[in-house]
Amino acid sequence: MHLMIPHASALDDAARHALASLALPHLGALLARLSPTGTWGSDEFSPQPPHHLALAALRGQAEPSAAAWAVEAGPELSWALMTPVHLAVGSDGVDVLPPSALHLSESDAARFAAVLRELWPEAEGWQWRLLDATRWAIGHASALDGLGAASIERAAGRPIEPWLPDSRVLRRWQNEAQMLLHDHALNQAREARGEHAVNSVWIGDIGRSNGRAASVTIDARLTEPLMNGDLAAWAEAWQRLDAGPLAALAKQPDAQLTLCGERFARHFTPQPLSLIDKLKRRWQTPDVAAVLEAL
Repeated sequence: MHLMIPHASALDDAARHALASLALPHLGALLARLSPTGTWGSDEFSPQPPHHLALAALRGQAEPSAAAWAVEAGPELSWALMTPVHLAVGSDGVDVLPPSALHLSESDAARFAAVLRELWPEAEGWQWRLLDATRWAIGHASALDGLGAASIERAAGRPIEPWLPDSRVLRRWQNEAQMLLHDHALNQAREARGEHAVNSVWIGDIGRSNGRAASVTIDARLTEPLMNGDLAAWAEAWQRLDAGPLAALAKQPDAQLTLCGERFARHFTPQPLSLIDKLKRRWQTPDVAAVLEAL
């Protein structure tokens, strides 16, 4: 059994403090008997989060593509994840609100997607898949090739400027979507209800899949509260994760664990140990917070 946990840590001081105060006994038990055997990632400024890089490596792919994994597609099409977002203009610039801040229902999402299909029509070879209310996949045989953009997981809850794509094509598509959505009847209705307008889309995670599945279970319950900046909910989700999936994993003799932060993803597996190392692990309790803070 191989469990992957995205957004297991964050770099800001408040998140570090939250980690230091958490009791995660089952994670500690796993780290006491598993050894780090692989690391992916570089820094918090890379366009793809480390768990995307780890999944690509596990699938034998040269490039990460969350869209391709999400649709479980073969190499016939390139795919991108399109996320409906609200761009909030403030005195310090433009922020990308987390997608969950829109509180989109699946029926609302289908209506907005129907509007945007005008820009990426099926008649021109585009395929659409609404994976859930805030994750839409668009695919094409050639139009996405050579394009690259940061994941929404990097941009959400942050100023937009560092994450804007270099590609003129992607910027044009985003501008066209903004013009189409501006003052649309669907957004007028949302604003009348006191809800954020869907005033833009984020297009990222572009690539093709080789069709190979990775034998890993991804538990992403930490992602949404961290993107929302809700550290209390994030800490609570960590405790539920420790009491549930990690407790079950700790009972598996062949357990594998991949912990992913903002900079690195680290893979832990059972490894043969010398007698001295076995004795050290028996008497030394792993510093769980230090392991997570290093990600």
